[in-house]
Amino acid sequence: MVGRSDLTTPLAHEEEKHRSARTPLGLSAAALLPLVFASGLLMGSVVSVAVVMGVSAQRTDALPTVLAAAALAALEPYPMVSPPMEVPVEYTAAKPLDNACLIKKLAIPEGPQTFDACGFVVRSTDEVWNLRGDVDAAIEKYFHEDYLNAGSWGKRAIGKKALREGVLAEMRAFPDIQIHITDCVCKGNDNDGYKCAMPDVLDGTNLGPSAYGPATGRYARWTGMVESFIQKNAATGQWQYIAEWGVHDEWALIQQLGLDFRRVPHPARNEEPLHDCSPLLQMGPGPVIDKLDLNRLTEHEDGEAKFLSRR
Repeated sequence: MVGRSDLTTPLAHEEEKHRSARTPLGLSAAALLPLVFASGLLMGSVVSVAVVMGVSAQRTDALPTVLAAAALAALEPYPMVSPPMEVPVEYTAAKPLDNACLIKKLAIPEGPQTFDACGFVVRSTDEVWNLRGDVDAAIEKYFHEDYLNAGSWGKRAIGKKALREGVLAEMRAFPDIQIHITDCVCKGNDNDGYKCAMPDVLDGTNLGPSAYGPATGRYARWTGMVESFIQKNAATGQWQYIAEWGVHDEWALIQQLGLDFRRVPHPARNEEPLHDCSPLLQMGPGPVIDKLDLNRLTEHEDGEAKFLSRR
């Protein structure tokens, strides 16, 4: 590349020699000066972008994040539309839904209720996520071997091994992660187990790769709700999580991380089925997990049995 000082003397000489000369476009050299100046500005912008991209290329993992953040910053929010003054005709004409069929299946059977289920939920969450203690020991203690984990987009994971992998991956992505429990309610009994609901607020700084993309270094806060089924392990006497159905505001998380949602790995559509008239967990008589998840648990247990039989 030729430096700016290398162009000064020859350009001045040529300008004096051909001051009255015409270009192929019929413009004088003097008339071309504004165009040259404008072209210089444009080239300067292009070079600046190239330099920034060149520096960013040294950290290829950060380049997509930088570009995505810049693209998002350039977009204006969609305009907000005022709410209608009346119930929309299209809404009234749509197919109705009556969830009353679910009510009778939400009954909690009678039985002793001496176990502090909410205390279990709070303590176990802290020991796994918040206290920075022995994570492996906490997972081993509080989760059943065939633990079912259901998440956003209809995702399912079964088994303690899959759980541990998910927990450690999240801790790598957000080393300072904290789960702030905002409430807890549990229903059930000591014989059948307890069904618990726990709303929470999570926060942390994205310092490692996550399930959504490369590390961004950004702080995020997101909310969610987890429904848990806990039961006493007959073999050990330890209360454990049998299954959990959790949904968190991943859209808010992705937005705060500055990632391009189009590049975030996810199914083409939400695969969670409609559980009409069938609760995720029916407590009585005797706890029964929703048919879909029960089938997946059975398949997992059959697979484990076949694996063990080959050893």
